[in-house]
Amino acid sequence: MEIMRTFTSSLSKVYGSACILLCAASSAFASDVTLQKVPEVTVEKAAANLKQSRLGPQATFALINYSLKNKARALYVSSGNDLKLANSMIDDQTATSFGFAADDSSPTAVIDLGKVCTVRHLSAIYSARPGSIDFYVMKSLPGTDRDNSPDILKLDSNAFASLKPVGSTIDDGTRGRAAIDFPAATGRYVMMRWIPASHSDSPFTVAELTASGPDQRNLIASSGNFSSTTSERKLVSDSKDVADSKDMADNKDIPSEGPPAPPAEGPPPTLPDPPPFTFIPQLVPASP
Repeated sequence: MEIMRTFTSSLSKVYGSACILLCAASSAFASDVTLQKVPEVTVEKAAANLKQSRLGPQATFALINYSLKNKARALYVSSGNDLKLANSMIDDQTATSFGFAADDSSPTAVIDLGKVCTVRHLSAIYSARPGSIDFYVMKSLPGTDRDNSPDILKLDSNAFASLKPVGSTIDDGTRGRAAIDFPAATGRYVMMRWIPASHSDSPFTVAELTASGPDQRNLIASSGNFSSTTSERKLVSDSKDVADSKDMADNKDIPSEGPPAPPAEGPPPTLPDPPPFTFIPQLVPASP
């Protein structure tokens, strides 16, 4: 308790009354969170949404299958009218966004990085309003195992008590951006939890979430949503990564090579040089 009072006092010097309001709201909104699983984009759905490209049907299928492997995706959100749009938060396009329900008291999103990664930086772009964001990096999700990903995941106060954020930020309502750097943490899941300072009638929206490792490469940008033309262009541009795919090599639509053409007729042979000879004049005797 003494640590919390010291923390609150330190933040009050920076944020003033907004911090006091926020800290009070944090306690009020520190309730259980029910997360809903985001429908997964399968290879069949991706192929149906993707327009015919110049790669051909089998090559396109092989490329989609390759692109979905070990890719980040939105795994859980606490609310939303269309959960399939949750991947808009990680499509590397700030023009697209995902909106949580207006009555969501603590909008939360869980991103599956696709594999265990080392994370050192997290950031978010969202609709500006007073509140705070807690960021988490987790090796596993509470109440789940590697082969179990339930449709509904409930995180109660005990679950949050066992989770330690890698960092938190405070917004006075004018920023709409958050970024934190922290010592390298290893995990497969990234969670963002928004704690509003007060209730709002408008939905909280997130335009982009990013995660970076020691090499500063974005680990969270996903091409798993193949419904947009931007993703289609990226899918085609990434074709060089699977140029050696067996599926593409076995494509029967590609014409096979015919027999080698006969060599072209060369120039006619040259005539041999004429043999050397000596001209001997003959003298004819004159008549008398």
